[in-house]
Amino acid sequence: MKSVTILILLVLVLLGSLIFMESQFEGISNEQGNAILEELKSIRQELNQIKQKGLSPQAKARPVRPTLATVSTAGNPILGDEKAPVTIVEFTDYQCPFCQGFYSRAYKELKKQYVNTGKLRFVLRDLPLSNHQYAKPAAIASHCAGEQNKFWEMHDALFGGGGKLNPDDILGYASSIGLQEDPFKSCLTSGKFKNDINQDLQDARNAGIRGTPAFVIGKTTDDMVSGTLIAGTRPFIAFKQEIDKLLN
Repeated sequence: MKSVTILILLVLVLLGSLIFMESQFEGISNEQGNAILEELKSIRQELNQIKQKGLSPQAKARPVRPTLATVSTAGNPILGDEKAPVTIVEFTDYQCPFCQGFYSRAYKELKKQYVNTGKLRFVLRDLPLSNHQYAKPAAIASHCAGEQNKFWEMHDALFGGGGKLNPDDILGYASSIGLQEDPFKSCLTSGKFKNDINQDLQDARNAGIRGTPAFVIGKTTDDMVSGTLIAGTRPFIAFKQEIDKLLN
């Protein structure tokens, strides 16, 4: 857009110069005439440069962000009735402030209005970002809590802790939700959930998901969900609209 504006201005200058030359040609000196010719040459060079830039290959456009996705639900933590008509799959990072925002502003209301009433099942998958030091340990902690049937309790504790996720904080959450300490600690260091989390990362990339939180909302099937892809945190009403559309 800037180049177009410059081109228009230069053309106007060129036209003005030509008009001036036609009206004043007989009254100018050789020196003035030569100066005008030099100016016109300069303008012509700039016009040619702009044309060349306009014809040169443009920078690659940013890839279009997908609005639909298909992801697996098999083997992942599920909240609510497994036969609920609508499913949301969230890819989350426990250290992500936007994920924490979703938890506090939308998740609790979704649970109250849709999960607890049998209309929605909520599936969680992990997408710990590489720049978040505690994201992967927190994800592992949630699955270790799941071995004692306390996955969602740990999920709530991790998001409800105000971003405190160092090893002592995680042990404190484990104690607060009543986990057995020794089995939990053993699980944390076993590496048993490493492959599961890596699979979540790969599936997120395959679906075009690059950041957190990200959600796929669709009708419930046994092991897969195909539907709308929502990237980034959204207010409760945005999820409500998608769910109600599917329910109707």
